[in-house]
Amino acid sequence: MFAGGLLLGVTLLFFAFWLQWTEHRGWPHDTFDGDDDIEYRRRRKKSRLLVNVLIGICGALILAATFAGVGVVYLAAWSIVTLTLMVIVILAGLDAFRTHRHHQDKIRRMRKRALDD
Repeated sequence: MFAGGLLLGVTLLFFAFWLQWTEHRGWPHDTFDGDDDIEYRRRRKKSRLLVNVLIGICGALILAATFAGVGVVYLAAWSIVTLTLMVIVILAGLDAFRTHRHHQDKIRRMRKRALDD
């Protein structure tokens, strides 16, 4: 159980760091060419920073629970991890919805531009 908690905690910390690093450096095939794209990307970076921090907190709490052993700290840490993961799922859904809306608006603008020309 100790090794599993250690592996899970370190993996989540690494994953949070990797996601933030990739978001900061840019994803492959990620192109932004308009003012709306710049605003969308700014909002997306802010939202994803929050999610990545929450993932890192989950990793740290799992490590704390692993080193503390079964007891009050263990129960509290895992309870917080559970609630935090639910928040992450909700935030990820909102991010997906925002991305979908952005792409739909972008397609509408391109169609309008093509029809106007």
